[in-house]
Amino acid sequence: MSQTADLRPEVLRFEPFVWPSELPDDCPFEQSEQFNGIKFLGIKSGYHYGDTWYPTWAENDTLYSPWTDGRTKRLDGYTDLSQSWVDQVHITTGQGVIIGDDPLTIKAYSIGLDKSSPAYPYHGRYPCGSLIYNGVWYYGTYCLDPAGYTKYGNDTINWPWMGPFVGFRTSEDYGHYWKPCPHTPEKPIFGETGINGYPVKIGAPHFVDFGKNMEYSPDGKAYLVAHGADTSDTKWRFWNDSWITGDQVYLLRVTPSPENINDRSKYEFYGGKDENL
Repeated sequence: MSQTADLRPEVLRFEPFVWPSELPDDCPFEQSEQFNGIKFLGIKSGYHYGDTWYPTWAENDTLYSPWTDGRTKRLDGYTDLSQSWVDQVHITTGQGVIIGDDPLTIKAYSIGLDKSSPAYPYHGRYPCGSLIYNGVWYYGTYCLDPAGYTKYGNDTINWPWMGPFVGFRTSEDYGHYWKPCPHTPEKPIFGETGINGYPVKIGAPHFVDFGKNMEYSPDGKAYLVAHGADTSDTKWRFWNDSWITGDQVYLLRVTPSPENINDRSKYEFYGGKDENL
């Protein structure tokens, strides 16, 4: 017998309070003349879903998003489990839908799992840049290594090495059927490697939000922001390049289409074409 999922969030309540705006002595900015604090009303929604949701606003007025590392309900009442770090081969990344205008009552649910994106020779492969444009969903993934927590001196770091951005899988029916990414972790779209912690530049790229179906793009192109590092400056012996940190920010753009999105030659980089990426 089919079921219907209860997608209602748990409503959490707390004592309302005002957080005043206080200007430290060493703050370089002036005190706002319009706002003097933030009032918390004592209510929040308790959504409990998987991780890494990066919504994109489609032309059908619906938000679609990747997700992984957790459980998310489906409309039929069952629950999908997605993990991006299982054993280098059996990686799953999910796709979901977000519906509603009120943050206290919006509904989010899974519409399936993809199992065609192994991480080998890395240990993790996670969602990143996601865009739906003219009915085509471009779903990007990148790699991480080594798995879990690693000790560096006095610090313990989770997933300390940024791996390469692999490329995009695509869907023309809002995430129900996918065309696999033509690139692999060993041969990613931009030819970078993160093996043994070697720095990549285009790490975990995300699309700039230009609104519904990219309606506010200034030139019809999709822009992506990525973080990473390089070793061209010989003064630097060490670099910072992980899933959450980087020494540098990179900007790139492409005219989105199924033909262009996985073709490195169609991308432009800040400063022009970068053949030495």
